[in-house]
Amino acid sequence: MEYLLFFISAVIVVLAGTRLTAYGDIIATHTPLGYTLVGTVLIAAVTSLPEISSSVSASLIGSPDLAFGNVLGSNGFNLVIIAIADIVQGPGSLLRMVRESHILSSIFGIILTVISMMGILIAPYHMFEFTIGWISSFSIIIMITYMMAMTMMVRYENRFTINANTQLDSEKKAKNQDMVKSTILKFVIMAVFIVVAGIQLSVNANIIAEKSGLGQTFVGTLLMAGATSLPELVATIAAIRIGAYDMAVGNVLGSNLLNMLIISISDMTYLKGSVFIDVSQEHLLTAATTILLSGMVVIGLFYRSKRSFMKMGWDSILILIGYMAMLYLLFQISVSF
Repeated sequence: MEYLLFFISAVIVVLAGTRLTAYGDIIATHTPLGYTLVGTVLIAAVTSLPEISSSVSASLIGSPDLAFGNVLGSNGFNLVIIAIADIVQGPGSLLRMVRESHILSSIFGIILTVISMMGILIAPYHMFEFTIGWISSFSIIIMITYMMAMTMMVRYENRFTINANTQLDSEKKAKNQDMVKSTILKFVIMAVFIVVAGIQLSVNANIIAEKSGLGQTFVGTLLMAGATSLPELVATIAAIRIGAYDMAVGNVLGSNLLNMLIISISDMTYLKGSVFIDVSQEHLLTAATTILLSGMVVIGLFYRSKRSFMKMGWDSILILIGYMAMLYLLFQISVSF
């Protein structure tokens, strides 16, 4: 029964997340935002709702490994989405067709992942860690770094963003405002569906983890992460099909940034103490792989290779190989223990 409920919950997350993304796109289209900011901030926040609800609910039921596995696994899977989008885009690397400003979000994603790794390694020994209540200092550092990243990215993009709405007449502006208001209501309704389904998703993933014997780390990294990342996949492919490459890549990298903030939120909702102390160090493998894949994205954004193999850039091929190697190693570790 838990497998059926997990599948139903995942379907609801995907369907609601898809609609939520469409509504977010409408809101972004009728507001003075550029493609990069829309993808990195608005659409990323929209498609990360499943990860937020699933990880927080996993922490509430006392399953921090599910929460961490969901976040770090989603970040790895999200980078694989770039490779999938590369196939849809056609010959040549997708990353050569987007702005270099995505390097900023990629590097901040690496920094946040390193901070989380330091927390997993250091917190159990109570070194360089203080707490506010039960909340770890590493969670506080992640929150501060995330806010710094958002501020810098918005300021950077505002240098190049042109307010397209300044040329609209008053009647058209009024119609746009009405459209935005009605879309926001639909947006909220879909968000509620995602939160409810996300909670059920994490509960059943926890049961599956216990019955399968594979452990919460592997199930969280693969099963939950894959399900909750499906809205990102749908939104990214849709953006590629309409030629909005910056929105597609921005959605992936922006989601990864927001996902790291979810670790801090999970720490706040894990009332037993610092979440960094109770999670398995198996997550270090996932985190290290995410850093490796993010590094490949940065190289792709810098080098901008025109060569391709089977319609994929070499950066995308390396991302796929790295991700599959991580899943294999994580599975072997889970089976061994």
